[in-house]
Amino acid sequence: MNPEVTSDGPEQLVEHFFRHESAKLIAVLARAFGVRHLDLIEDKTQEALITAMETWGRHGIPSNPSGWIYRVARNRVLDVLRREKIHQRAMAWTQGNEQYIVSLADQWIADDQVPDSLLRMMFVCCHPVLDRRSQIALTLKILCGFSLSEIARGLLISNEAAKKRVQRAKKALAEEQIKPELPPADELQQRLSAVQEVLYLMFNEGYSATQGHEPLRDDICEEAARLCHLLCGHESFGTPETKALLALMLAHSARLGARVDSEGATILLADQDRSLWDRGLVRAADDWLERSKTDHPSRFHYEAAIALTHCFAPTLEQTRWDRIVFFYDRLLQLHPSPLYRLNRAIARAESGDVDQALEELESLRGRQDMSSYFLLSCALGRLHELRDDSRKAVDAYTAALSGALAEHERALLERRISQLRGAQTDGRSFDATEELK
Repeated sequence: MNPEVTSDGPEQLVEHFFRHESAKLIAVLARAFGVRHLDLIEDKTQEALITAMETWGRHGIPSNPSGWIYRVARNRVLDVLRREKIHQRAMAWTQGNEQYIVSLADQWIADDQVPDSLLRMMFVCCHPVLDRRSQIALTLKILCGFSLSEIARGLLISNEAAKKRVQRAKKALAEEQIKPELPPADELQQRLSAVQEVLYLMFNEGYSATQGHEPLRDDICEEAARLCHLLCGHESFGTPETKALLALMLAHSARLGARVDSEGATILLADQDRSLWDRGLVRAADDWLERSKTDHPSRFHYEAAIALTHCFAPTLEQTRWDRIVFFYDRLLQLHPSPLYRLNRAIARAESGDVDQALEELESLRGRQDMSSYFLLSCALGRLHELRDDSRKAVDAYTAALSGALAEHERALLERRISQLRGAQTDGRSFDATEELK
């Protein structure tokens, strides 16, 4: 935790620390003083960052800025514990005296100890006493440095609801006296699966935001991939499933720069400039998928394979849709999700089997959990386009508009409908392809 001091000013450097270093400080201090004091630790870490901005502006940036912020935050936490006369209880909680606890924290703040503290907090944030959305909210708050407004936007809830969700999560952890420890061997796989699922959902939210004008939140994608990479580096947590999950994230991240135009509008797969795809990330994703090989592939393996099949295709028409159908068949054997059925139907249609794909989508409309799902209507619209039936395509996309949509999704559908209506008058056709998640 001693990055080189750059030419950036105090404000820029503190902003960097707030987003990238505060989680490390909070993880170490929570490990030392207990999860029950998370609010206090967060407050004092933020105060230390504000103090840094003020002090460094007057006296210059210290040679070890992260160490400076850590010491200020640590001392302020200790001051409050002593002043409020809960110091002895805090020491009892950590089963040690003050000097010993401070010594441990100072040791953990060393570079080779911080990852372990972060891993511990990752499993704390994903503890089974919390529901999944609370796990995600707490992970975004504690480990990713997200504000309550950012969490609210990411989870499609109000700022007040985000605040209450995070507060309830912290209270539950305190009441259950959850300690910042890695799970025992008999709980490892269950807890690791929860962590993987939270990171997967986090990345999906960033890749296709569910609210607002922004089609994607690359900051959420980046943080999910960062935490997944941290898991991959641990002997017990770097399982084939974890490595495949990282491969999936990197493969999708490779296309982020081509998914929106200069005005922030979504660019569908068929229209993306593939020269903008990050080939370095594609190679890294392929390498992680190779490292993840196992006799029992997980859904992350097959989803990563699908994403890489898209990445390696020179054009939409040259995509190996037959391979994608095969991978969705395997996914459906593992998890018979209607979303996988929807995506398989799209791949079948793209490979030329439009009629069978339409039959499958129509069967999905009979499911209660899919009857009003807007992506099903979008998929039907795409298939009608493949059959050169722009009238039915417009009807399907119009039906999709009646659902609960993010603003960027609504704008995309309205643009597509306008284009198709124009095609009805001048004979042109349009391609609405985008893989559905």
